[in-house]
Amino acid sequence: VCTHITAANVAVSARMLLGAKFPIICVPTDYEVEGLWPHMYTDLFCVANEFMAETLRPRKVPESRIQITGIPASPDFSRHYDKEQMREKFGLPKDKQVVLFLAGASLPRPYVHFRNSIEQLLPYVHSYTNMHMVIVAGKDCEYAREVKRKADDYGLDNVTVFEYVDQMAGLMAASDLIVCKSGGLTVTEILCIGVPMILLGRAYGQEKANVSMLTASGAAL
Repeated sequence: VCTHITAANVAVSARMLLGAKFPIICVPTDYEVEGLWPHMYTDLFCVANEFMAETLRPRKVPESRIQITGIPASPDFSRHYDKEQMREKFGLPKDKQVVLFLAGASLPRPYVHFRNSIEQLLPYVHSYTNMHMVIVAGKDCEYAREVKRKADDYGLDNVTVFEYVDQMAGLMAASDLIVCKSGGLTVTEILCIGVPMILLGRAYGQEKANVSMLTASGAAL
């Protein structure tokens, strides 16, 4: 089961070189099927929506090898969460609008422009008295320390910084708005939780397709 183009092509190549017989299922985790997916040598495509199926048909992928399944997300993101309980759990105010910024992952490079935007925003956050800003730095502890230091320097009492969060679904459910990049799995998890989002930064390739789908359906700005 391949959720990345490279994995799919490696699996196809291995099957050709070894003469082995094993099924290959491709599960693109964005809202477009890029041209580098191995269309002719995949046993099944599990795609998010009809638009993606329309992309595959002209590439001579038979209907029997296309299933519209949605993008698979953890069941945690489909559960009901009590917003007040989640805010209490994470130490967030119950009387303010909570805006969640997802600014971290294992690799910091894709978030350079995103973090620059947060840096430009921080000096003005004190003026949004009805808003509480939550920034998730992921596994990048150095970035978390940097943001905490700047928040202290600006005297911001309406900013909370987290490093890696185990119960991300609960934190999303505690939020009124989520600001994020347009990665396919992240936006799918947010759709499951049912929180509106702002997609920050330019998107390219498959992420551009994610932006088009989300904004056209009114789920994001």
